[in-house]
Amino acid sequence: MTRSTIVAAFIGLAATGVHAQGPPTFAFPPPPAGAVTIVKDVQYGAAGTVKLMMDVYRPPSTAVARPTLIFFNTAAGADRGNAFYAGWAQTAASRGLVAIVPDLRGGTQADDYHALVRHLSEHAAEYGIDAAALAVYAGSGNVSTAFPIVEDPADRFVKAAVMYYGVGTMKDFRLDLPVLYVRAGLDRPPVNRAIGELAALAVSQNAPLTLLNHTTGHHAFEIADPDDATRQVIEATIDFVKRATSAPYQTALRRALPEAMAAAAVSQGNYAEAVKQYAPLVAARPDDARLHLAYGEALLGDRQYATACAELEKLKDKGLGYRDLGLPAARACMLKGDGDAAIAWLRSIPQRFLPSDIETDPVFEPLRSREEFRALFKR
Repeated sequence: MTRSTIVAAFIGLAATGVHAQGPPTFAFPPPPAGAVTIVKDVQYGAAGTVKLMMDVYRPPSTAVARPTLIFFNTAAGADRGNAFYAGWAQTAASRGLVAIVPDLRGGTQADDYHALVRHLSEHAAEYGIDAAALAVYAGSGNVSTAFPIVEDPADRFVKAAVMYYGVGTMKDFRLDLPVLYVRAGLDRPPVNRAIGELAALAVSQNAPLTLLNHTTGHHAFEIADPDDATRQVIEATIDFVKRATSAPYQTALRRALPEAMAAAAVSQGNYAEAVKQYAPLVAARPDDARLHLAYGEALLGDRQYATACAELEKLKDKGLGYRDLGLPAARACMLKGDGDAAIAWLRSIPQRFLPSDIETDPVFEPLRSREEFRALFKR
């Protein structure tokens, strides 16, 4: 099944799952009167003579600037405020978020979305919004459009994203955008297979993606399965938005980004780029043993064996794990051509921690005739 076929199936799955059980009912009932302020048909932009409108759901007070969740759904006019998104928006607002349900027209979703986030950022005070804490929710077929948009490095307005039971065509993930990716365990196998592949790609790039598996949830579980398990997933989603857009989290994410980028290069096997990324970091942090170990391993991967051997030699007695340091150091020195140094490094690893497959590892084949090497593996 192709990605386009999967996306087309999403709408049908959601519709049949809902209508088969009667009118849709959101997992949480509407909050008590007065708990949420709803302002409908607020203009956020225009496209020619067409006014672009949004519905704003928020806690009654605007005195505190709050994180905001934008619901990315291709709909406009009366269609945007259906029971599903109204239920989501009321639930989010009752738990301290500002929720935005906007017009996003088919074929111009990206333009409409960018106009929306610019408007919210420029007029944040009017809506009680923290302009530095915007997040986006997309579900089902909307994910195919929303995911690539929010992962575009040019989008600096949105600080977190939530993607529910959908896939997009992605090649590169941002390392500065935390994503909660929610999988419905009872969804169709091709859908979940594609979600697993996309999540694995993100992890391989060291992207800040969290996969949440709703084991007992069907597609559109917010209305298809209005039970405690679904409510827990929704609560976890709202909590994620609050934490991931918070100033302390965002500060920590940005601070660690250079090292995360270097680790991402290693994860993808781009060791030359990793060496380039690590070099200024180790120069700035000469006493960070773990960072120097990562640099040494990147040098090893880049086949700079002599430099790697010398770099790892500096880390003796720096409190690193026996194998964490000993194995890459032994490998680097052996590939440099220094068998004595390689044996010394292997000997530094207590026998119970020395992997038995090292004895037959092709890298150490030239040492197999040496008694001191064979002695390392005698039990």
